[in-house]
Amino acid sequence: MDDDEQVVAKVPNPNAGLTHFTTASEVATMNMMRNSMKTPTPKVLAWNSSNENVVQAEYIIMGKAKGVQLGTVWPTMDSNQKVQLIRAIAKCQRVWSRMSFGQIGSLYCAKDLPSVNRTAPVYFNDSGEPIEDSELAIGPVVGREWMDCGRASLNSDRGPWGSIEEYRRAVIERDMEAARSLNVLPKPLSMLCGPTLYQPTKEKKLFACEAALKVLPHILPREPWASTFHMWHDDLHEENIFVDPHDPTVITAIIDWQSTFIAPLFDHTTFPAFLDHEGPTVQEQVLASGYKHMLKENIKPVFDAVMYEESAASAVMSASRNLFEVGEAHCMGSITVLEDSTVGFSSATLATIHEDVEKTAASMNAMRVIKNALGPLFPEKGIVRSDQYEDAKAALRNVKGRGFADFSTSAEDLRAWEEAWPFAD
Repeated sequence: MDDDEQVVAKVPNPNAGLTHFTTASEVATMNMMRNSMKTPTPKVLAWNSSNENVVQAEYIIMGKAKGVQLGTVWPTMDSNQKVQLIRAIAKCQRVWSRMSFGQIGSLYCAKDLPSVNRTAPVYFNDSGEPIEDSELAIGPVVGREWMDCGRASLNSDRGPWGSIEEYRRAVIERDMEAARSLNVLPKPLSMLCGPTLYQPTKEKKLFACEAALKVLPHILPREPWASTFHMWHDDLHEENIFVDPHDPTVITAIIDWQSTFIAPLFDHTTFPAFLDHEGPTVQEQVLASGYKHMLKENIKPVFDAVMYEESAASAVMSASRNLFEVGEAHCMGSITVLEDSTVGFSSATLATIHEDVEKTAASMNAMRVIKNALGPLFPEKGIVRSDQYEDAKAALRNVKGRGFADFSTSAEDLRAWEEAWPFAD
């Protein structure tokens, strides 16, 4: 540009999500984060959520994130710098936790929605005062889980919702509809499914959905921290956080707000991805522990949400929200260990559930072996860098050949593994 400022032009991938809504919500979210929550976010300069323009595509033009990606400097930062950086992230999260919203869904400019539901205030400020903003509105959710695994084409309830139970019921009913309507179940990248390992079926997924719906009213957290709805960045990894190269304790930008949605804290990833609870080094474990202590002392609702993840109820809540990613066996296994469960199973059904849990664990371990063998070439979420594409395909073919030989006991097994292999040749 004439003033030497650099900009980024972003055009969504075809699989990014719902046309119009994904782009419109991303813009509204970035503006809210930048202007109201004072989170360092690139400034939106121009945008269009229609493909009827000179570009013939949806687009967002925004200021380029200043600084460098955290991943480029994190390994060389000393312990004190890392602690200061973690405090800066916690400061952002404190602001996010203090501003809540009137409904569960995604944020939009009101003019970008075909209709607006004004049954609740758009949001509440950090003093808890309701804010009626006629220019903003909460509309259909655009979170990735509502788009992946064939869900984008479903005619399911996408909100907005006024209560946690309505929202979580819609989540389960969405996956019931997906299990019934999809001709072929999607192949999860979290596990390797096949003849000698776990093999998902529509019937098992529907059975898990029905059981999850029965226990839902009894496992929803009712504590105050779980009753408010928040906008959150759920993917705080090293590539999405930019810092000052001269002082890496200063966050200069947080990017990638696409598919952000408003939900209770227990459905947000509140722990930054780059802080490994079980990291290979003592320093990483100490930093993760220190961050948790920081939350307990300064952002108690977020700390409560982190601790809730260790409960039996949370295991069911998490698994029932990710049936196509982590599998129905995890959901059913979690339900069987609930205290005072409202769902009973026969001894034969329990035996089948336990067998499925064991096979799922073996399937996940098989995928971990593949992931470890490929290292940085493993296609996380089905994606690799363009310059690694051919190398990744070659590595997968090599692992596939060796793996099929280990798992196949007959020609029929080999054919079944060919069909089950989740990666394209």
